[in-house]
Amino acid sequence: MDRSSRLPAFPPSWSYPTTVAMPSVQQNPFRLCAYYGVHSLFFPMAVFPLFWTKDIGMSVATMLSVQAFFGLSIALFEFPSGYIADRLGHRRALVLGTSFILAGWLIYALAHAIWSVLVAELVLGVGFSLISGADAALLYDSLREQGKEHEFARWYGRMRSIAQVSEGTSALVAGFLYARWSRLPFVAEVAVWALALGIALRFGETRRAQPRVESHLGRMRAIVRDALLERADLRAVLLLGVVFALAAYLPAWLMALYATEAGADVTWIGPMWAVGSFTTALGSMLSERAGRRLGMTGTLLVCVALVAIGYFGLAFSHHVFGFVFYFLLTFMRGLHMPLLHHEEQRLAPEDDRASCVSLRSFLFRSAFVLLGPVVGVGVDRYGLHPVLWVAGAVMVALTLAAFSLFRARTAA
Repeated sequence: MDRSSRLPAFPPSWSYPTTVAMPSVQQNPFRLCAYYGVHSLFFPMAVFPLFWTKDIGMSVATMLSVQAFFGLSIALFEFPSGYIADRLGHRRALVLGTSFILAGWLIYALAHAIWSVLVAELVLGVGFSLISGADAALLYDSLREQGKEHEFARWYGRMRSIAQVSEGTSALVAGFLYARWSRLPFVAEVAVWALALGIALRFGETRRAQPRVESHLGRMRAIVRDALLERADLRAVLLLGVVFALAAYLPAWLMALYATEAGADVTWIGPMWAVGSFTTALGSMLSERAGRRLGMTGTLLVCVALVAIGYFGLAFSHHVFGFVFYFLLTFMRGLHMPLLHHEEQRLAPEDDRASCVSLRSFLFRSAFVLLGPVVGVGVDRYGLHPVLWVAGAVMVALTLAAFSLFRARTAA
């Protein structure tokens, strides 16, 4: 059965407007790289714990609850926001999401109580959900409109590399800004996102026919059913992306504790975070080249091996430099994303690309909300190394299973 027949039918009356010619679409890949470079300057990221505890007066338990609230807010908005992006247009979704994020950082810069922090986190959650998926979909459609669809992995790798270099650089200077004035990182973030909004306004919207949808809820159900139940190839790509993301993201919140317990000085934490971002950037830069030489299957198999070596290296090592095994996981994160996301964009329905990306993000965040607290309880009761052994075994099993499913379905 043809795939389009699984989704609600479009009325025959819609067509492309004859006057929607946007030559600026040709510049979208360059502008998206600039956008990623600016929006990934997360100056407050490394100093959030200090700001929450010292300036807002939170306890550690409250701080972790706020993070759970932020993760939940993104998870709840994730898939609906991707669907909205497909209906509004990817450029409009990026402009709207960037505006929300700018407002969220402004609220943070003025925050003096926990309620204002919660409002800021909620606004940021909505904003980040809106841009999730819209950026990759805009890149893919912009390249496809120019007949350059095959360059997606290269451009996406560039975007991710620039983003990770920006994130690492901002982590290096975050402590300096905080020491000068505790709210300076947030003021700087407001300026950053004002610049990001200026770039977003320069994006060109691709020429996409917008079908009339009689039931948006029905359309959303059809997208989920199509991606997770009826399309085995797309389901395999989405699940492998979720598992790789979990494998890279889970230890990120443990590395500061891991390093300091092993004897590393606390001043290493900022540079360690930066190196993690830089190794992700390196993986993204090498992804397209690795795909050409090893093929997608070979490159993803390397990623599975990096998961195993990274986790078991962390679990086995008690040396002060044992945290370097974590960089294998950050490198894996960068290596798999451009190739796998290209496949995701290729397989996704034309009018629902952002929806599929947001669906994958929703699955990842939901899985982390369930798995993260279990890992935290395990660390409190048994310590880091036993939990890393168990987590490593689980992650290797999941990545092998997801990789086998991917290979079987994409080869079919």
